[in-house]
Amino acid sequence: MKRIFPISLTLTGLLTASLVTFIALALICVKQAVAHTYHSHKPVKPVTMTADQMSELVNQSTRPDFNEQDLAPVMATLVKLAEEDRITHQERLVYARLLQHQHKFADALAELDTLLAKRPDQPSALLLQANVQLNQGQPALARQTCLQLMGQTSELVMATCLLEANMQLSPSTQYYSQLHNISEKFPAASTEIALWANEVLADMALFAHQPATAIKHIEQQPDSDWPISSWVAWSKAKLALQQGNDILARLAPEIANNPAPNDSALLYLALAEQQTGEGKKWTTAMAQRVFIREQRGDTTHAAEVALYYLHLAAEPRQALHWANINWQQAKSFNDEQLLSKIRQLAAAES
Repeated sequence: MKRIFPISLTLTGLLTASLVTFIALALICVKQAVAHTYHSHKPVKPVTMTADQMSELVNQSTRPDFNEQDLAPVMATLVKLAEEDRITHQERLVYARLLQHQHKFADALAELDTLLAKRPDQPSALLLQANVQLNQGQPALARQTCLQLMGQTSELVMATCLLEANMQLSPSTQYYSQLHNISEKFPAASTEIALWANEVLADMALFAHQPATAIKHIEQQPDSDWPISSWVAWSKAKLALQQGNDILARLAPEIANNPAPNDSALLYLALAEQQTGEGKKWTTAMAQRVFIREQRGDTTHAAEVALYYLHLAAEPRQALHWANINWQQAKSFNDEQLLSKIRQLAAAES
């Protein structure tokens, strides 16, 4: 009989690098995307699109009902523009975001360095740069980048950036109180900023083992506005409260008509099935997704594959294998926690 490993909030309390925090759209104009299902081994032709159209498509990509295969032509277009040195500042920002999306962090930072050399006071690029630095396990650098936002953004935006970096630099529950107080004093100027700040607050609450508080933050906005990363934070909290039925009832309809739902949605629906004992639909779908990833040698979702093997397949050695792959690609505090926890569990099984 397979052993079921309990989900730990210290493991899943903060989003891993493949689930990067949702950056305020009012500044960046590019929502964070978390799935990589558009990666294809087939040639993809570039398309003729304006920078605004590209930005809008990437904006839409955070929604659970978005088919990320639609991003492939955008990436092909941006690669072509970059190679021909015809890329604009706005296109370069989108390009950097998609490079981050593919875990090509060094390439993303190179594009941002080029952009910021010409426009050093562009807050959207600084926010993205700080986020990529967190992906690379460089919270001290990210903190310095966030400080450059002083006077260029609202108090809430700068504080969210800075305290998220501080959280990875020296994890502490004190940062939740600090950010919560600031968010009360300086309300968000837009829905997008509110989503971002509340998601960071929810992650901090999860780290402090306060899932009910995390849910309250996420539910400050209607779920029709939630990006996948918010759904994930909410789902983690629901699982911690033994409320997997809520995940099945609310998240499943969001991806019902998506031919290629992202791995994170499949993973948490499968975990909800496991908790409730209600069928195997999503567990089977996640197993099929993992099989495809392995057959293709696709490691962009290594964190989700590791969690699948740990919690659903109950194969800690395979989980450790994928956690190590994930660590080779992404080195945030969250990825370190993932690897450390799985190492402990794998050692206990040997």
